[in-house]
Amino acid sequence: MLKRITAVILASLTALSLCSCSLTYHDMVEEKREVPVPPKLVFLGDSIAAGYGLEGYRRDDNTKCDSYANMLGEDYTELLKDECGHTMINRAVSGDTSQDLLDHLNSGELDEALAGSDAVVISIGGNDVLHIIFSAADKLGWDDETGDFDFSRVDIKEAITALTSMGSEIDEALDGYDTNIQTIADEVAKRTDGEIYVQTLYNPVEYFEDWKMLVDYADGKIDRFNEIVKSHADDADGTHHYTVVDVGGQFDGRNSQLTNMSDYDIHPNADGHKVIAETVDRELRKHTYSYTVMVEGDEHLTTEGIILIAGSLTAVLLLIVCLIAVLVKKKKA
Repeated sequence: MLKRITAVILASLTALSLCSCSLTYHDMVEEKREVPVPPKLVFLGDSIAAGYGLEGYRRDDNTKCDSYANMLGEDYTELLKDECGHTMINRAVSGDTSQDLLDHLNSGELDEALAGSDAVVISIGGNDVLHIIFSAADKLGWDDETGDFDFSRVDIKEAITALTSMGSEIDEALDGYDTNIQTIADEVAKRTDGEIYVQTLYNPVEYFEDWKMLVDYADGKIDRFNEIVKSHADDADGTHHYTVVDVGGQFDGRNSQLTNMSDYDIHPNADGHKVIAETVDRELRKHTYSYTVMVEGDEHLTTEGIILIAGSLTAVLLLIVCLIAVLVKKKKA
């Protein structure tokens, strides 16, 4: 009898050891992992972000040019390929003003792109003011054929009148931008928990170094534009709305080299886009980003495991009782 009980117990223990791997399970838990760049990056705004003027750019396809958005998208895809992967979405539209971007946001057409984004980079407002400056260029002596100012046909009185008239129009546009950029930041924040970045504006008029009156005038207006951008990044009470990317500061003194102004085109050239990419990248990397993965947590016994172990313990106890009984019986004999 004792031999049979012992055999059964040994068989149970053997089965337990063979099946132990299926007698436990692990909780699956979320684990946060940090990465140096945003896993999902969205660009919004105008022709600067869209890549207008670059080789390969098309209004209906901004993915084939070496814009700063595409450069960063390629770099981050390579960097995160063994982590969480990377998604870059560029919804910038050439010609858009700040009001146009606000209309896009209010229509809901950008909701899907912004959902789940880790960072949103915005280049907007240049079209609010720059076209006004350049619309007066003809009155200020611009010659399309030579690509320069013909001062011999400039009426200084008319030029000053044009600048004065243009000034009130630009100031009105800047007032509108002042309101719009705050609303844009608020609307974007409603659609993403990611960090928001707003670019400052460079001064392409700097190219016309021989027409100091115009350059200084444009400097003053664009300085105000950039002060507006910087003033709304954080409230006095410490509330943070967005991070400023100072593109204008990086272009200062280098607009002739970094834009297409030699062709009377205010947009950044290939070198300009490289500078913007570096500037945006530096700001993005100051922030911390993360993604979550499911990993195995604590180990637990399955119901089958509990039953088997309980049965095995019962059998061991039975064996002990039987052994004691045998020993007691032998002792009495």
